[in-house]
Amino acid sequence: MNDANDPNLGGTARRSRWSTALGLAFEFALLFGIAILAKQVLAAAIPGSYPNPLWLPVIVLSLQHGLAVGLAAAVIAAAVQYWDGLPPALMTEDMYSYIGRITAEPLGWTCAALLIGHIRGRQIVQTAELEAQLAESRRHAATVAELCNELRARAATLERQIAANAQASNVDVAEAVSALQRATPDDLAERLAHFVLMTTSAEEFAIYLLRDEALKLAFAPGDQQHGSDDGVPATDPLFTAIVGERRLLSVARAGDHALLGHRGLMAGPLVDAHAPTRVIGMLALGGASLDDYPDDIARRFALASEELARLASRIGLLDRWRAAAAPTQSNGRAAGEAATPQPAGSAPLGASPKGGREVTLQ
Repeated sequence: MNDANDPNLGGTARRSRWSTALGLAFEFALLFGIAILAKQVLAAAIPGSYPNPLWLPVIVLSLQHGLAVGLAAAVIAAAVQYWDGLPPALMTEDMYSYIGRITAEPLGWTCAALLIGHIRGRQIVQTAELEAQLAESRRHAATVAELCNELRARAATLERQIAANAQASNVDVAEAVSALQRATPDDLAERLAHFVLMTTSAEEFAIYLLRDEALKLAFAPGDQQHGSDDGVPATDPLFTAIVGERRLLSVARAGDHALLGHRGLMAGPLVDAHAPTRVIGMLALGGASLDDYPDDIARRFALASEELARLASRIGLLDRWRAAAAPTQSNGRAAGEAATPQPAGSAPLGASPKGGREVTLQ
C-alpha cells in the first residue's frame, strides 16, 4: 500500500505540523515576553547603558531552530524595538550617524541570526542524515538478525536430523541391552531411558502396560508425576488400534494423528514373546517432529518394542515400587513399610530375564 495515499498517515502528518507550529509560536511568545519584561524592569531600575534583552530570543531561537527561525526572530525583535516609533535624532548627530544608531542593533541581530542560524542549520541537516542512516542501519540489523534466527533454526534442524540418522553401533546397542538386563532398582529408570535413546534416538517416550482392560502408564523418563496420565481405556479407539489390531501408529498418517492425540508422535504394541498374538503394553515416542528421528525409525521402534516387551514384568514392578514409595515420601514413613510384594514367578528386579538376547542395528 502506498503511504502517500494513506489518509491516516496524512492526518498524522498534518497534526504533527500543527503541533510543531504551535510549539514554535509558544517559544516565540515566551522568549519575547521575558525579553520585553526584562527590558521594562531594567529601564525603570537601572539607569545607563546595558545589553538589550531582545538579544536573548534572537540567539536562543537561532541556536535552537536554525537560520530561518533566527531571521524571523531578528525581524520581530526589530519590530518590538521600534514599536512605539523611531527615537528622535540628537542635536549632535547628522543623518548618517542617526541611521547608524537606529540600525546598529537590528543589523547585529540579523548578523547573529545569519551566523548562528547557518551553523545550527548545518548541524540539524547532519543530525537528520545521521538519524536516517541509523534508522536504515537498524532496519538492516533487524533483517540480518531475522535471517540469523532462521539460519540458526535450520542449522539446529539439520543437526537433529544428522544426529537422528547417525547409526548407533552394534556394540553400543549391545552394551545398552546388557546394562538394562543388569539394572538394579536404583538405576533401572536411567538405563531404560538410555536404551530407548540408543535404539530410537527418542528422549521423550512412555511405556504403558495392559492392566484391568486398559493401557496404563507404567514408565516415563524425567520428572513426570506418576498418575498424571489417565491411560488408554478400552473404549478409546487408540486401545483398539494397539491391542486389537496391533498397529504401528505415526502422526505422518492423518488417521493415526487423530488416534494418537497428545500421546506422542509414534505408538506401537508391546507383544508377549511367548504369545505373538497377545499385546501386553504400548510404547509411545514423543518429541517435536518426526524429522528429529532416523529415517528407519519403524525398524528401530520394532527392535526397542521387542526388548521392552521382555522387560514388561520388571517395568511393572518398578511402577508399583514408585507408586508405593510416593506416599512414603509424603508422610515420612520408612520405605520398608510401603514395600510391594513381588508377584510369584516373576524375576527379581535386579536379575536378568530369561531369554534375553543381543539386539543389533544393521
